[in-house]
Amino acid sequence: MPRTASKLSAKAVEHLKTPGLHPVGGAAGLHLQVTPSGARSWVARLTVGVRPNAAGKLVQHRRDFGLGSFPAVTLAEARERADDYRKQLQAGIDPRAAKLTARAQLEAQRAGLFTVRKAVLGFIDAMAPKWARDPKGVAKRQAMLDTYIDPVCGGLLLADVDVHHIERVLKPIWTKTPAAAERVAALLRGTFDWAKAKGYRKGDNPAAFEVLEKVLPPLPKGGRQAALPFAQLPKFMEDLRSRDSISARALEVTILSALRTGESIGAQWDEIDFDAAVWTVPAGRMKVRDAGDHRVPLSEPLVDLLRTLHKERTSRWVFPGGKGDGPLSNAAMLALLKGMGVKDEKGRLVTVHGFRSTFSTWTSECTQHPPEVREMALAHVIRNAAEAAYRRGDLFDKRRALMADWAVFCAGRQQAKAAA
Repeated sequence: MPRTASKLSAKAVEHLKTPGLHPVGGAAGLHLQVTPSGARSWVARLTVGVRPNAAGKLVQHRRDFGLGSFPAVTLAEARERADDYRKQLQAGIDPRAAKLTARAQLEAQRAGLFTVRKAVLGFIDAMAPKWARDPKGVAKRQAMLDTYIDPVCGGLLLADVDVHHIERVLKPIWTKTPAAAERVAALLRGTFDWAKAKGYRKGDNPAAFEVLEKVLPPLPKGGRQAALPFAQLPKFMEDLRSRDSISARALEVTILSALRTGESIGAQWDEIDFDAAVWTVPAGRMKVRDAGDHRVPLSEPLVDLLRTLHKERTSRWVFPGGKGDGPLSNAAMLALLKGMGVKDEKGRLVTVHGFRSTFSTWTSECTQHPPEVREMALAHVIRNAAEAAYRRGDLFDKRRALMADWAVFCAGRQQAKAAA
């Protein structure tokens, strides 16, 4: 054990500012460490046993133990901590190992008190910045928690949940509303991965793909959402135009622009150039952000509709929500469709996203517009690397012609081949 140095006073310690280790006495091995930057902290250099040196001779093995910074930890407190560490070592206890064990026990205790609901909320809070492009991203996931997860296992301890609980959450909606089921499964999967990374749970993820496929039936291939046959679209649009609601106007604009839900309902008036008949959707609100802003050529009927909405505007949002200064809920258009009771060929209620399929099918079967123009209008990713490298423009003029034809068809002034 190192000898005890001369016992310095608190005032003498205060004046120790030369970089290095300064013995201060009053406790075996206690030093004040001063770094070149001037930071000061307490170190106890204590013997923890013996080990052979390069010559094979057994020598005392010393280790430095940090005791805190100075002056946050006073000289008296540092001497007390150094003595406590020395006594633990004499009793055969490694203070550093004991500290790690105590920390592990605390984390285990915290994990034992972590419920599924608390974990989901923690995951949502951690991921909120990544969902910033969707104004309702956090609210949607909280609604999933309240509607689907909480009633089944929200109050259970995270450590007690297994695949059977996840199955009970998902089974009622797995085949009935597969799109919703996949979103809930993704939320649970992300939550358990996050909880494991934070040390709140150990073991496999009970919502992992490879686990769920063993207890739930496969979803329909491709996961395509219900779409309205294009021959029925003109009649549907006539019904839609007769409805006086902001959700009806939002759906009408979404269909005429062939945009995704999140890309349309988050629209703000400064994105629309009426003179140029162009709507520029910021990259941050596009599904494929890396592609940059997406220019939407506005057909004449779409410009007229937006001008009418602009005259009646009450906020910066093209489609304002019912509460505060925010956009329309992404569920509003779906609720409208459910109320209209429109179904696809398989008897499923059509979805907002399905109208993009309607547009795609109509373009392929009823027009001479090239596939690449259609794909650019839908803002799809170019999956062929060589094609992506050579295609530099956005085919804007060709897309303008396509969207003009689409607007004419939606207005019922062009008969579909399938309806002939």
